[in-house]
Amino acid sequence: MLTPLLVEERARRGVYVEQRKFDLEHVSKRVAELEKEYGVAYDAAHPFPLDRGVGKAVYEAGFALALETGLYVLEESRVAKFAEEELREALESARRELTLGRGLDSRTLWARLPGDRRRPFVFGGLAGTPVPEEYFYATALSYAQQPLVDALDHGSLQEVSGVAVRAGAASEAAAGIRELAYLRRALADAGRPGMHLLAGESSVSSVGSLAAMSLGLLVEGDAQLLPVLNELKTDYSQLAKAQVGLEKGVIGAALVDPVVGGFARGPAGSAIVSVAEIILSLAAYRAGYVLVHPTHIVKKATSSAECMWVQVAVGLANEHLKLPLVADVWPACGLGTAEYLYEIAANTIAVVAAGLHLLGPVPANGTAPNGGGLEAQFMAEVGKAVASAGLSVESACDVAWELYKRYESKLQSPSPGKPFWELYDKKTAAPRGEWVEVVHRVSRELSELGITR
Repeated sequence: MLTPLLVEERARRGVYVEQRKFDLEHVSKRVAELEKEYGVAYDAAHPFPLDRGVGKAVYEAGFALALETGLYVLEESRVAKFAEEELREALESARRELTLGRGLDSRTLWARLPGDRRRPFVFGGLAGTPVPEEYFYATALSYAQQPLVDALDHGSLQEVSGVAVRAGAASEAAAGIRELAYLRRALADAGRPGMHLLAGESSVSSVGSLAAMSLGLLVEGDAQLLPVLNELKTDYSQLAKAQVGLEKGVIGAALVDPVVGGFARGPAGSAIVSVAEIILSLAAYRAGYVLVHPTHIVKKATSSAECMWVQVAVGLANEHLKLPLVADVWPACGLGTAEYLYEIAANTIAVVAAGLHLLGPVPANGTAPNGGGLEAQFMAEVGKAVASAGLSVESACDVAWELYKRYESKLQSPSPGKPFWELYDKKTAAPRGEWVEVVHRVSRELSELGITR
């Protein structure tokens, strides 16, 4: 079985490739060829891929890309390649169902597919967004106390005791330790001490996660973030975290976030790259579950039409992968704006119908702590409504498109909204009345579209 250690060894023996050549020829050029070979195309006039054949084509093209291109290891400037039987074994041995968390707070994450009427698993939190240390606990508490939030993936500390966090330094170790300490306290105070944590968001390299694991703060059953770097790359920090995580029982949560409009090309190519990176994350990290987060090169947000197309296509491809996949919901707008809620609803409706679980919502493209737990509960209730109604991908995407029209013009210059402490109580983490009223108003609009929370 492949391990991160074997990937390092394989990269040392791999073919040397200049990074620029890898990006342009091994990735971008080959992705363009695969789009034509497998007939994967994005049509802006039809904003969602509704043909189930797209899922099979994206899966097969993504598998071919993973097999032919392999994984580029930055420190070696060499490529770790995998045999076809190794990639198929990684897929076949991947977990289809995981129990996350402990005791009464444990929940099941499973390989959800289109048409699944069970409510999706929900990760709440600011997911890596920089959060000032003085508000870190209160913001985490606001998500942990939401009844439909199953797990927590919160923000990052960019400064500890007045010292800016630097990769590989003592400040990074301190940030990793404090992040976990605040999260544990928030879970305990919310009465959910066994809730699953996806953490280590303050870990710039590997030091933060390793520090938290060494002190028993990030433990068996928790998860750490393991990105596949853009595009089809990794580094020794990710491999080191993955290796230690496997030995400590800490689950690897892989992140695939192709840049739509970058070396992954447009939405069609980005969907192919997403599938290739999902497969490679199983081979290199032995990931337990995967976060799907396409990022538009200009608009950034996953709520852009192009990024939702990618997430829906990957959801359809999951009928062949059969993995626990989670869609990141990263709107461009933020707390206090109705557009923020439209973005959350549209993104949620599309990806839940396509068979994905949910993570977020993360406001202002992850740049500012301008969100709180009420929006995670809103996202979870919308997801639950879509699943329980058994909305087809076609019907769901019609509703998502109607909502998209209400915020599309804002994506180029979005309002980041207000910070958490202006619309939430800093002590109780409860939302203020003015924000609750906006959420209720948008909920009534959703009801008129057939989505009743």
